[in-house]
Amino acid sequence: MKQKLKIDDIFNKEFHVDFKGYSALEVDQFLDLVLHDYEYFSSIIQQQKDLLNKYEDALSQQKRLLLEYEGRERASEDSPKEVNHVDLLKRVSKLEEAVFNKE
Repeated sequence: MKQKLKIDDIFNKEFHVDFKGYSALEVDQFLDLVLHDYEYFSSIIQQQKDLLNKYEDALSQQKRLLLEYEGRERASEDSPKEVNHVDLLKRVSKLEEAVFNKE
């Protein structure tokens, strides 16, 4: 479906005067073109609204996933760090020195 009328076409349209006024057939044909364009623009607007809704849904899903990821990252930062066996042995050794040397 393509746009058949432009703003200038509508603005500059002149109807031929019949003996009783404007030609009814000519007016009807022109109004049919205007109606066709309104239907065309309405369908474009609806497509854009649908596309916008789709992108907003995708964005909200991405935001939710980002929040989940940030929460997991914070939880892993809050959990105790992995302790090395060598560090544990050094700590135990220092504690033993402190305990046994004070006696």
